[in-house]
Amino acid sequence: MSLSSRNPKSHSSMAIRAIILISILCYISYYANAEETLSSSISKEEHLEIDEQLKQLNKSTVKTIQRDDGSIYDCVDFYKQPAFDHPLLKDHNYHHTMKPSSRPTKLNKNINENENKTNIEYEMVEIKGLGCPTGTVPIKRTTKEDLIRSKLFTKAFSSGVITPQTVEKQGLHHAVLQTKPGGKYNGGGVIMSLHGLATTIKPHYSVSHMTIKNGPDTIQVGWMVNPGLYGDSHTHAFIFSQAGGRSCFYTHCPGFVIVNTEIPLDQVYKLLSKRGEAVYVTQFFIYRDAINGNWWLEYGKDGTQIGFWPGRIFSSLNTGSNHVEWGGEAYTPPGQKPTRMGNGFRPRGDSRKDAFMDQITIIDESHKQVIAANTQKFIDNVHLYNVMDWGLKGSYGHVFSYGGPFISSF
Repeated sequence: MSLSSRNPKSHSSMAIRAIILISILCYISYYANAEETLSSSISKEEHLEIDEQLKQLNKSTVKTIQRDDGSIYDCVDFYKQPAFDHPLLKDHNYHHTMKPSSRPTKLNKNINENENKTNIEYEMVEIKGLGCPTGTVPIKRTTKEDLIRSKLFTKAFSSGVITPQTVEKQGLHHAVLQTKPGGKYNGGGVIMSLHGLATTIKPHYSVSHMTIKNGPDTIQVGWMVNPGLYGDSHTHAFIFSQAGGRSCFYTHCPGFVIVNTEIPLDQVYKLLSKRGEAVYVTQFFIYRDAINGNWWLEYGKDGTQIGFWPGRIFSSLNTGSNHVEWGGEAYTPPGQKPTRMGNGFRPRGDSRKDAFMDQITIIDESHKQVIAANTQKFIDNVHLYNVMDWGLKGSYGHVFSYGGPFISSF
């Protein structure tokens, strides 16, 4: 009798170990080839351009801070931040104690307290401050690989962020609540639930966002899982802008002026909602200054001012917005399993089981924050993703849930 026939369990165990080893080697080979492909996917001229950009981004630092997740931030003098490399900001008079010249009249959260009440419970995630000295701002330490990934992804991302209804990109899908045509806006606000999509692999990506547009100009904020951009599958806060022919995330191109010494633009969210259990949310508020046209970004329940996009860098948003939307975006390469959007499940109307957004507001023409009532759903593939509009829900304001592609009885 042969050894294998006497001990079939041993034979089976060896086969399993062999399969696992081959899988690991394939995984390592894939990412090694991916990094080589990353560098070779841009031209020599683009390499030189990125080298110059790297010098502009990684400037002399007053203080360096390393976070628990390994990310490194440099506390850079306010006047040396990347924003001021923009040719239209050379003669600026901005300073590190800047505040908006005017703020919108904020919405009274209790205005609908007795109307359509619902039970939504969650915990607001607050960002731990970095502690940069006064007069400096936190800039994440950037590598050449970071910039190559950002450049490659930005090209693809900006093509689909302009107008989902008219820009067709195979595998890119949207499920959003948006303002109806014909309106004029000076900003918007949102509270959005936070989720982990750790199974996402590049080039798949998933975005939950609020987007403000006018013509070719775009401002977008929210959270994103994107291994192709970040090199990991964590849930990242992000800002994206498209202005005057420049498109980029964070401060990778000049434009966004940081005024806050504590809050990093691209933090990783550690507290994430668990379906059917704890729910964690984050909050964003963007508005146009009625006096000078600058677009301010505020974060969290206390409305912490992070910074602003100067109105002068825009060709269309400098006079306001004609479109605001909230919701999800997911990209799946052709022939592959659909990418998860939101929390990965189609909405059921339950805040413990759905990815959702509440306090959906716009800033109207008179610079007042009001509930976004004149809205409509846009879903470009209802077989995969969906939006469920809950309408007005008491002090939570306008609420909706979104996501997919999975359907569950749980």
